[in-house]
Amino acid sequence: MEQYSALPLAGGLLDQPAGMLKKIRIVMNVFHSVKLYEQQGRKAGEMVKWKQEHEDAWNIISEINELRERYG
Repeated sequence: MEQYSALPLAGGLLDQPAGMLKKIRIVMNVFHSVKLYEQQGRKAGEMVKWKQEHEDAWNIISEINELRERYG
């Protein structure tokens, strides 16, 4: 098997800057929480139920709302 003078993991998962994958995971969690909230959590009369069923997503949404109020 030839490697063509390249590292076997060059450009792959282990070749990313330190902390990059953690940052990407955080951004994706925010994205999915906002998407879920926009699709399901804003329905009239169902918000309390949605908050209870999706507590982790609601925690992210409430943090975003606080940041918007503070810096927006």
